[in-house]
Formats: sequence, C-alpha cells, structure tokens
Amino acid sequence: MVKICLRGECKNIQLTPSMGESVCSVVWVDLDRNIPVTSRLYDILLFLPPEFATLLEVGLPVTLTLEQDGS
Repeated sequence: MVKICLRGECKNIQLTPSMGESVCSVVWVDLDRNIPVTSRLYDILLFLPPEFATLLEVGLPVTLTLEQDGS
C-alpha cells in the first residue's frame, strides 16, 4: 500500500462546464514547500462535484491524501 499526504493552501475554486455536460468545480491547490518554484502558479488542480467544492474555502489550508492498495 502507498499513501501520500500533501499539505497546501486552497488558492481558487471555480465552477466550469465539463465537456458540455453537467457543471463541475475546479480547485487550485498550491503545495507547501521549502524551495521556491517559479515555473507554476499552482501545483494541483482537482476536478470535483460542486457539492464537495462548496466544503472548501479559498485561503485556508488543505490536506490531500492519495492512497493506493496494491491487492
């Protein structure tokens, strides 16, 4: 099993049409890091259903956990 925990800050939340289908939300997350990065404004883009995106707030810390079970 692999588990990755990432911490950062929610930078932006925006509703966007998803390929002409129902609306989804795009959440921009800027990861905490010890070294400066000049090439990207945001590290992670999440595409979420709007009901999940409304639980987040711009400017507040975010923790993302990615898990993969190999069995």
